Amino acid sequence: MNLYLDASQFINTKSSYKIESANNFSSLHAKIEEKLTSLKSEPKRIYALLRSTIRYKELLDPVIKESKILSEEHKLSYSIALLLIHDFLISKTGITAGKGPLKDAVIRHKTRLKGELTKVLVKRGISDIFAFNAISSTASGSNDRQIRWIRLNTLLAPSLPSELPFTSTTDFPPQPDKIYQDVYIDNLYAVSVVHTRFILNTAAYKSGAIILQDRASCFPAQILAPKPDETIVDSCAAPGNKTTHIAALMGGKGSVVAYERNEARSKVLEKMVRRAGAGELVRVENCDFTSSYPHEIDDVARILCDPSCSGSGIFRKEEFKSREHNEAEGLDEQEDAILASSSIADDDELATRLVNLAFFQTKIVKHALVHFPNVKRVVYSTCSVHGEENEDVVRALLMDPEVAKLGWRLMKREDVIPTWHRRGWQARFEGMQEEGYCQSAQELAEGCVRAEPVADGGIGFFVAGFEKVGEPLKFSIATGKSGKRELKEDEEEVEEWNGFGEEVTAEPTVTSNKNEIALNEPNKKKKKRKRETIVRK
Repeated sequence: MNLYLDASQFINTKSSYKIESANNFSSLHAKIEEKLTSLKSEPKRIYALLRSTIRYKELLDPVIKESKILSEEHKLSYSIALLLIHDFLISKTGITAGKGPLKDAVIRHKTRLKGELTKVLVKRGISDIFAFNAISSTASGSNDRQIRWIRLNTLLAPSLPSELPFTSTTDFPPQPDKIYQDVYIDNLYAVSVVHTRFILNTAAYKSGAIILQDRASCFPAQILAPKPDETIVDSCAAPGNKTTHIAALMGGKGSVVAYERNEARSKVLEKMVRRAGAGELVRVENCDFTSSYPHEIDDVARILCDPSCSGSGIFRKEEFKSREHNEAEGLDEQEDAILASSSIADDDELATRLVNLAFFQTKIVKHALVHFPNVKRVVYSTCSVHGEENEDVVRALLMDPEVAKLGWRLMKREDVIPTWHRRGWQARFEGMQEEGYCQSAQELAEGCVRAEPVADGGIGFFVAGFEKVGEPLKFSIATGKSGKRELKEDEEEVEEWNGFGEEVTAEPTVTSNKNEIALNEPNKKKKKRKRETIVRK
């Protein structure tokens, strides 16, 4: 019964999660992360149960009301009843708790509950649960993009072109024919998504004077804060929106070295750079950033690292079919990144892929932190909602002895878009002070920026900035006295809790037997796995 008691903390008559979570459920994921220490059940199971229960809540609420089960069974609260009735009526496995008063209270009404569900389906003209799934999947639109973000490219235009016939508004999201100026990013504007085709056909868009770029995608360059006449490195640059944003923030003065090891993508990058008017400022290097060293570049001051990720913060992955399709649609670089993301078959496959991606991401950022002595700021970003690729990578880097010896720390909130409301997951940083790290879990979480898909007006995103304090951080791991054997490059240490896995597909009603076993049996022991080779976007 612990599973249902734990899950009941996150749901009540008002907490439908309809706007933020009915499709992507990222906010629900975050809420569970915040209470990890108080939960008795496996977090993956809690999440899966809640996600499916919320999905079917519109069917189950009238069943509860018409069956009058709450008035007859006083031991049942609304939240417990909803969860138990969900598993009784919807889940293939049924109620997983052993015999007890709460389960018995539901079973006593099994005939009435089944009858009321049938009535609800008939009233809606739905033949069965499978038909409901098909209809809800087709009709659901809350995971679609609602607005388009427009970045004014100040390298080519000092103000918005007059051909954009929108009236200014302070309301967000803006209604059709209105344009909203963002309060977090300079020269960034939002319009209704219905104007996308119009924008793509404007001379301003075709000439590069305006660029379609999601707000969260603008956070990395804003946090990097490049200065005129500096040398900046964009380590994973294609297709180039962040690169050109950096160039614009520098006022066209200085140097940007943009790395892209894929030849085809490096050509796309060059095209984007030229169209944005940054050709004289940006030098494209068609090679792997991790093979570069300071002697090849003069006095690098800041480095942006936006490596390949799972793309889990992106809208409707199935809609992004090809790079030509993306360019025609005016999709930004995070959306283009999804082209590098293979489909995930199950939780096990995703878990393995996240381990591989996190290893690759850590390698990219560590190269920037360790091998460029004049660098004073490094920014790491992903378009992922997974903690494994976000806070866990930051934690691994901060606890790395080589990084610690050089005096790197996470930037504080006041330097990382301080007025933005959504920060990192504190639970992922717990225990670091006990291991000798100098910043608290709360301070580290506050130094990270998160954006939730849809709820925050765009794609899901994560950003964290590192800065050098000028002297080695004096704590145990900085001197290599952690007492733990260092892992080889092809190994990873797997802890008992490794996050949620596939946030957007785990549901007890649709999992296979293999997945159900994986869901119910968390790793109990640390073990070593061989890593697979990662191909960067």
